[in-house]
Amino acid sequence: MDTMNFLTPEISQADLVTFSDERVNLKQPDAQRYREQVSNLRDDLDRYLAAHPDFGVEKMLLSGSLAKGIALKTIRDADVAIYVKGASAPQELSALLNWLGAKLRLTYPQIDPQKIYVDGPCVVIAFSGTGIKVEITPVHSLGDAEGRGYLWDRSTGKKVLTSIPRHLEFIRSRKDKRPTHYAQVIRLMKWWVRQREKDTVGFKFRSFLVELIVAKVADSGADFSDYHAALESVFVYIQNSGLKERIAFADYYKASALPNTRTGVVEIFDPVTPDNNVAADITESTRSQLVDLAGKALDTLSYARTCQTKGEAVECWREVMGATFNT
Repeated sequence: MDTMNFLTPEISQADLVTFSDERVNLKQPDAQRYREQVSNLRDDLDRYLAAHPDFGVEKMLLSGSLAKGIALKTIRDADVAIYVKGASAPQELSALLNWLGAKLRLTYPQIDPQKIYVDGPCVVIAFSGTGIKVEITPVHSLGDAEGRGYLWDRSTGKKVLTSIPRHLEFIRSRKDKRPTHYAQVIRLMKWWVRQREKDTVGFKFRSFLVELIVAKVADSGADFSDYHAALESVFVYIQNSGLKERIAFADYYKASALPNTRTGVVEIFDPVTPDNNVAADITESTRSQLVDLAGKALDTLSYARTCQTKGEAVECWREVMGATFNT
């Protein structure tokens, strides 16, 4: 037996790049189409605000995975934040959403009013022609240079202080250190979570939490240029830590600013404010389930390295990344 061939993984980095490009990543033309739709909305809003300075709305800002450059091919909506200001904006979420919906119908008279509606903690603008939905989250602006404001967490319903510009800066600083690879590892991990949400009853894990776990692993010095090894390093961290240790970052505050007592089963803190444990809604059952799933993925990827045929290796990767995995 040729030992060198036996040790060479049947699924190469090039294979993983091809899979990512074809199956996982949002294509650039589609991303541009989404951004242009939001840009047109923002331009119309700016013109309206110039003519109505007391409108109670400050600005519109692209947010979420599209703004961060980590969107999956399966994305069907664009996340946008609208900063509201002044005493005219209601403080209670339901009233605020209805108020904002009415404001948006005035701003965009060219859009069918029925296409602007409240859905959960946001206002949706649905475009029939493109099929794009813009999900607009209201943010009570503090009016400072850091873009801080209060919004309602989509999972917990809790009103929290955060900063969308700083969130974008947080991920950009890490992407700058690992051009291409950092964003790709996040997308692959998000894709893995998406597969588990399909095949594991009751499993849910937010994309923002995936981003922060990957950031933790990246900050520890993991090499992301080899996607097989990078995914293994994330799964190793989840399994070894059990997600029982605090995850926090020193970009905008010191560790001493964090709460003195535990704030949840899992503690993953918003990188721009020490008061917000964004994983506070995770139960012990979900934590245990995620650790178990990460362990299974790690075992499967480790075994994939020893496969002597490509067909066998592909089956391993399909267990981890879903039935669409092919090379």
